[in-house]
Amino acid sequence: MLPHEMLQSQTQVERSLLSRTMGWLALSLALTAGGVYAYYAGVAPSLNPFIYFLIAIGLIFGIQAAARRNHTLAAGLLAVFSVVEGLFIAPVLSFYPSDAVVNALLGTVGIFLVAAAVVYLTSINMAAWGRYLLGALLLGILVSLATLFFHLPVSQLAISAFLGVVFIGLTFFDFWRVKAERAGDNNSLLLALSLYLDFINLFLILLRIFGGRRN
Repeated sequence: MLPHEMLQSQTQVERSLLSRTMGWLALSLALTAGGVYAYYAGVAPSLNPFIYFLIAIGLIFGIQAAARRNHTLAAGLLAVFSVVEGLFIAPVLSFYPSDAVVNALLGTVGIFLVAAAVVYLTSINMAAWGRYLLGALLLGILVSLATLFFHLPVSQLAISAFLGVVFIGLTFFDFWRVKAERAGDNNSLLLALSLYLDFINLFLILLRIFGGRRN
């Protein structure tokens, strides 16, 4: 195969994986919006948000376990997870004015577009980013929990800003993972799950930073 043909083939593989991954991501976000709608329409089970959170955590592990053994099961679990996330997020949205929700959503979409453009239009290598971002994420979570339980003198806004930077980094890194995926692998669903978690967490962080809570 000639060099330019190899490059063209590699580009086609990258675009194919990106389109599949973004398709799963779009479907997941649409189902989450459906979950939010179901909550406000009063047709969803009225459970404690913490219960929805625990269910969502269990589903994440279930999706990861099923992804390489039973793709159909993994897709079904992803769909259920996305709806459950909507039911979990819906009560949170009620604490913020609608313009704050819209601004947080637009900000998240903008970050995703920039991340995708930078990764796919440059040759940046982010292979070493993963371990540092994971460490930073764990640090942010631990500090947040310590502040909650031990009332440490750390600003919640500062923690949110720190976690926001971490999730922006994770968004870049996960788009790079999509680009770097090997042709023979079929991990679009798991990659979409990672990007989905980036999107939801970024959205909630921006909502906390920019959204004035209702009284």
